[in-house]
Amino acid sequence: MERILERAKKHADMAEVYRIEKNAAPACFAGGELTALEGEESVSTALRLIVNGRFGFSSTTHPDEVDELVDRAVNSAQFGPAADFEFSRQVMHFGKGQYYDPSVADLKYEDLIQTGKEMIDIVRTSFPEVNLEAEVTREANRITIMNTLGGDIQFEKTMYQAFLNVLLILDSDRAELEHTASGTHLSRAPIQMAHDAVWRFSQCRRVAPVRTKKMTVLFTSLAFRGLYVPLFYGLNGDNAFRKMSKLTGQVGQHVLDSTVTVSDDATDPLLPASCPADDEGVITRKNTLIDRGILKGFFYDRRAAARAGAESTGNGFKKSSLYTGFSIDTPPSPFPSNLVIDPGMIARDELIRGIEEGIIVDDVMGAGQGNNLNGEFSMNVALGYKIENGEVVGRVKDVMVAGNVFEIFKNNLRGMSSEAYVEDTLFGRYKVPWIAFDDMPVSAT
Repeated sequence: MERILERAKKHADMAEVYRIEKNAAPACFAGGELTALEGEESVSTALRLIVNGRFGFSSTTHPDEVDELVDRAVNSAQFGPAADFEFSRQVMHFGKGQYYDPSVADLKYEDLIQTGKEMIDIVRTSFPEVNLEAEVTREANRITIMNTLGGDIQFEKTMYQAFLNVLLILDSDRAELEHTASGTHLSRAPIQMAHDAVWRFSQCRRVAPVRTKKMTVLFTSLAFRGLYVPLFYGLNGDNAFRKMSKLTGQVGQHVLDSTVTVSDDATDPLLPASCPADDEGVITRKNTLIDRGILKGFFYDRRAAARAGAESTGNGFKKSSLYTGFSIDTPPSPFPSNLVIDPGMIARDELIRGIEEGIIVDDVMGAGQGNNLNGEFSMNVALGYKIENGEVVGRVKDVMVAGNVFEIFKNNLRGMSSEAYVEDTLFGRYKVPWIAFDDMPVSAT
């Protein structure tokens, strides 16, 4: 990395190198059987620099590719965005701190296989006819961020992740579930995920009719991903600066129900996206975005913060879009780490028992539709259940729900479960309770 910086200094005013050394071992299952033991050891490097007041960027997966990496970044600066901030001067060597679990790093393939088989056995015992795909992975990463201003951030992080896809063929259609559990530390989350799948599919044998009308809608933590998207756009500091956020100009105002507190928290060592610093070398912290319904602020990376006259909140992460994961090939942008909604005061099962008529939305199809920038959503229910007189009576089919996330959180909130659940979804990672809203439009076809 020092060689890259030395070479870059000959052509650039400032330069920053990001490097991730990755060691991953997944055990993959298909049809309920072990199909592959894969291993990945890689070193990926990204270079950001400033030449004549403009940013240049390049990346490589070849550690010795120094000259080519610098040349590409310098050339790209001709067309890059204006440089309106400096790189971090922070120097912190965290080593194997609270986001590193040796028991994850030391997992053998035998351990991964055993967990995968246990997950499959749990589901197959209750539903022997289902088609199953699963994966259990352990990962250990070393991240280093250095720049020509003296900034030097180093830390190590582990990840323990399990994926489960279950397909149940029914008489007239099918029910399918994709679920991922992940965290920085070793846990029983993969096993709990398998037990949860059994509960979900035990509700699928009977189809319960639903009429088009307004009723109570209970979103599980997995289905919350459909509400996550408009919240992301609304709380993004860059969107707020460009007046593309529903919440622009509302800091200090009540924007949600007074029982709702929303944070971005990269400091909880048990959550999957936690880390001591973001991908720009800014030390992370817990940022309370909405406190008991009152908007306190937005999340920023360094560039968005500079444009808005604010400070980075440690949310500069290497993602190209909301629907992609980490990518060495893209510069940092403002994204949440772990979005957290504080739980409510009532147990999940008690929340269900209090609903006379409603549906549980457990999973949604795709990214949904609607004007997300304005807070709107419209989603087809991929997996859901009918509630009658406080009991789950069957699965729902061909149902759609729609609304505005800020309006229902402000005006329609019925309650939130006292239990909160960690989810790792395509859109983002978060920890939220089950959340019920009254008088939501439900469309059935």
